[in-house]
Amino acid sequence: MSSPKILVVDDDATHLVCAKELLEAEGYEVRVHSTAFGATEKVLRYEPDLILVDVNMPALSGEGLVTVLQGRERTRGVRVLLYSSNDEQALREAAERLGIAGYVPKGDPGQLRRKVAAVLRTGGVAVR
Repeated sequence: MSSPKILVVDDDATHLVCAKELLEAEGYEVRVHSTAFGATEKVLRYEPDLILVDVNMPALSGEGLVTVLQGRERTRGVRVLLYSSNDEQALREAAERLGIAGYVPKGDPGQLRRKVAAVLRTGGVAVR
């Protein structure tokens, strides 16, 4: 059985590297993308089991990207976690509004590990 595939979309290079290394250490196959633009094509080619999406990206926000993914037939079913340093209440509300698996605050490796594992294990529902 192959490892679950995760795509991390974030314009912050430090967070991309940290998330990639942490998740690879957990046994996941991880790819990264540094902008919301082109992320849809990356999703179509890579077919990830989960996408971590930064909320605050220039030009097209993480919420905008999620909306684009939900609007396309081939990408609408992919599981998404918002991945941001925004206020946790704002992240919770955004995840609920978008109808996605949940959110992970940046800077908490333990929570990143737990929530990613929970979403992949349960098929979409993140531990809140």
